Parts: sequence; structure tokens; C-alpha cells
Amino acid sequence: MRRWAWSEALKARAARYLLERSLGPFLEERLSLEQLSLDLRGGTGTLRQLRLCAPALDEVLAGFGMPLELREGCVGSVTVSVPWAALGSEECCVSLSVRGLRLALGTR
Repeated sequence: MRRWAWSEALKARAARYLLERSLGPFLEERLSLEQLSLDLRGGTGTLRQLRLCAPALDEVLAGFGMPLELREGCVGSVTVSVPWAALGSEECCVSLSVRGLRLALGTR
């Protein structure tokens, strides 16, 4: 048995904690474990059915001088793939896939 053999449930909880620390202000609701799929060995993670916090994201958009206001938003899924074996090499590509992005925008 490895010294740091974490259970899948513990890995998912740790990932959820880290994601909530970074993305939490931009989400309407806290992440549930059911929304998170994680394969650390394979280098993939997916979040599903996210409702976006429009005021927080709109503040970021306003900081960039966007003439549009975000009124509502949701994301069907976001998948991130990290090729662990290729990290550190010159040809390393982290991919991000977003599906089902719906935004309600208005003018400022």
C-alpha cells in the first residue's frame, strides 16, 4: 500500500474544495460531488450543470470595458484535460472544452 493512497471520495472532496476556492465567487451555488467527475491518473476533470453568478462575472466584464451586461448564465459542462506525462516538455497542451454555454446579455 502506498503511503498516500487517498480514496476516490477524498480526492473528489479535495478537488471540490480547491475548485470552490477559485471558482466559487462566480457560481450561484456550491459545487456538489455529483457535479464533479475526476480522473487524476487520466488527467481529466469535468464539472456539470453550473449556474453562473451574473453579478460577479459582470463585474469582471465591466473591468475589461465590455459594453454588454451579463444578466444570467449557465454551463452544461466544462472538461479540462492535462497530459501529466507531457508536462515540462515543449509540446504540452492543456485542453478545455465547454458545452452548453448559455448567456443572457443586455446593454449597459
